[in-house]
Amino acid sequence: MIHYFVRIGVLGEIRLASALAPVQRGRRVVVRSPRGIEVAEVISERHGDSKRHGDSEQLSDRESSVVDPPGYRIVRPTTDSDELLVARLERYKTQAIEACRTRLNRSASGAMLLDVDQLLDGGTLRMHFLGTVDTDAQRIADEIAEEYESVVRTNHLSDLLTDGCGPECGTTAGCGSSGGSCAGCSGCGV
Repeated sequence: MIHYFVRIGVLGEIRLASALAPVQRGRRVVVRSPRGIEVAEVISERHGDSKRHGDSEQLSDRESSVVDPPGYRIVRPTTDSDELLVARLERYKTQAIEACRTRLNRSASGAMLLDVDQLLDGGTLRMHFLGTVDTDAQRIADEIAEEYESVVRTNHLSDLLTDGCGPECGTTAGCGSSGGSCAGCSGCGV
């Protein structure tokens, strides 16, 4: 197992992720995180991993959790199709941000939307606010997320019928580029 530091999300969080194959520094990758499937950038390989270099010394629980990070796994480098999907989702995300900020300004809420993380599945938004998120801000965020997810789902489903199953296409969980039929994606239509 190879371990890399990756930059993930709009806040640029640095996380440790495991990978089965080498990945170049600066490469964008598809990462399975505790939140779902996301796009990240490889910052560097983690060096000094005693397991990788053949030391037989026992690792403490704390060290072991650093060596085998829970929840962050590099699935593969992004493909051209992934990058096109990210660009399309970015347009929807921008619309969601503008709509949320407009509704917040019209409301009595004191919360301010900073930015939004979107997952590669297109069905999940994670909103980052400055200040306390009151009931008005929470209601507006929930409405915007529901509207965004509805639009993305509608457009994404029509794409699935013509382009295959999307972000995991070509992996063991997907279909399409591997030339087989869809084994892990229900409703793909391929």
